[in-house]
Order: sequence, then C-alpha cells, then structure tokens
Amino acid sequence: MDNGINDDKPQQLPDNLPIGLMFDPMEQMRELLFGATKRETERQFNILEAKLEETRREFLTRFEELDSRILELSQETEKNRLETIEAIGGAIVELGYIIKAMSEKRKA
Repeated sequence: MDNGINDDKPQQLPDNLPIGLMFDPMEQMRELLFGATKRETERQFNILEAKLEETRREFLTRFEELDSRILELSQETEKNRLETIEAIGGAIVELGYIIKAMSEKRKA
C-alpha cells in the first residue's frame, strides 16, 4: 500500500516524547507526520527571536549613545552661548569706554 512516503526505513518516534504520546496512537501519528516539521519551525522561530533580541539590544545601545551625544552637544551649545553673551557684554563695556574717552576729549 502506497502512503505517499518513499522511505525505505520506517519513521521512528523521537526518544524524548512525553508519556502521553507513547500510549496515544493519534498523538504518535501526529508526531510521525508533523513532529519534525514542528520542531524545525520552533527551532527557526527561536533563532528569529534571538536575532530580534540582539537587534533590540543594538538599537538600545545606539539610542543611548545618541542620547549621550545629544546631551554633550546641548552642554557645549550652552557653554558657547554663555561665552558669546560674555563676549558681547565685554564688547559693550569696551565700546562704553571708547565713547566715554571720546566724550572727555570733546570736553577738553
């Protein structure tokens, strides 16, 4: 009788079957027909989950680096802003001295 399987050897059940499978003929048949495919699908799914977790960790690392860089740039920008304000203030004071000196020359 041809069942569509051309294997010369009969398929065997894996050694690590749960007790329920050993005694239930329907479960044994499901295992023989679909067990290898199910295990391969689960293996591939686990690989994908591991890759997804690795990608997530890489993303978080890059995000933290980017956040750190943004904080550095923010601090540097604030420092430059304060230095610029101080320079403008110094220039205004110097301009005031120049105007005062010009005014005193006119008076003299």
